[in-house]
Amino acid sequence: MGARPEASLYTARSDGIAVGGVETPVRIKVRQPRSTLLLVVIFAAVVALALLAASVSTLGVSEVAVVVDPLLGTVSKPIQGPAVFLKAPWAYTVRDTTAVETIEFAQAEAAVKEWVHAPPTVLTRDGVSVTVEVVVRYQLEPSTFDQLVRDFPNVDYDDRIMVPLMRQVIRDEISKVSLDELITNRDVISRRIQEAYLDAVGRESKLAGRVRVLEVNILNFILPQEITTAINQKIAAQQQAIKAMYERQRIEELARANYTRRVLEAEAQANATLTVAQAEAKSLLLRANATRAAMLLVVSQFNDTELARIYLYLLGLQEVAKTGASVIVVTPAGQSVPVILQPGQGGSTTRG
Repeated sequence: MGARPEASLYTARSDGIAVGGVETPVRIKVRQPRSTLLLVVIFAAVVALALLAASVSTLGVSEVAVVVDPLLGTVSKPIQGPAVFLKAPWAYTVRDTTAVETIEFAQAEAAVKEWVHAPPTVLTRDGVSVTVEVVVRYQLEPSTFDQLVRDFPNVDYDDRIMVPLMRQVIRDEISKVSLDELITNRDVISRRIQEAYLDAVGRESKLAGRVRVLEVNILNFILPQEITTAINQKIAAQQQAIKAMYERQRIEELARANYTRRVLEAEAQANATLTVAQAEAKSLLLRANATRAAMLLVVSQFNDTELARIYLYLLGLQEVAKTGASVIVVTPAGQSVPVILQPGQGGSTTRG
């Protein structure tokens, strides 16, 4: 019998080789490509890095954080920055700032500035609407931040409690006073609002010991425009009245000063006139005494009273002549009494 070709003795199978009609299993060693192994190593490294990145957290200056594990339902103790710490990859951090923060209730800035709230508008005791602008400055207590996160997982305690609490305090305090009291006792009412807010935050169990209110500053009490106009008009009228009062007082003081000056001048003039009169009287008295003494001497020497009379008359004429109002003409021919001619009297004569 001739030999059969190899093709008839071996049949290729997917799982073995048939020899003489009997199937024999064949173990085939497959060599893995090197590129596949490299991909596996790279994938493992990426996963490890991703897990490491998810496990490492950092905090900056003036920050505080807690680690929340949603699988175990736990919240870690507060961690203050700056810090680097590890956590479970599935856990997450809740953080906030420990710096001083501000809540503003400001009318002009509410529409353009972030974290600024519209100021509350409330009614006074007599029904006048008042808008109150206020600023609150506060700070977290880092050591109790974990307690704060348990009550406020989104750390929105300011919007949920602090803002509504301020609105309520302002509403309560302004409703106790009238418009006149608000205008005249602004500082007192501002202090009442500050004290009431501090007390309210201190009594709030979810904030007490966790948030410290540092300052409550009342910026302004904004009144309706018509009331502001009326107040300004009233103030202007009061200022005009005060100005008129001071002007009247000034005029009265000037009048009193002028009166005093004139009285003093009159008194000085009277004193001067009296002094002059007294001096003239004394002079006349001295002249009269001198004249009397002269006449007595004439009479005693000449024993002639007519001569004394003529002497007295001549003295009088001398005094008249000093004034320049008369011209004295002495007529001869044995006439004892001279003739006096006064100018302006039409040439009439006067005899002594």
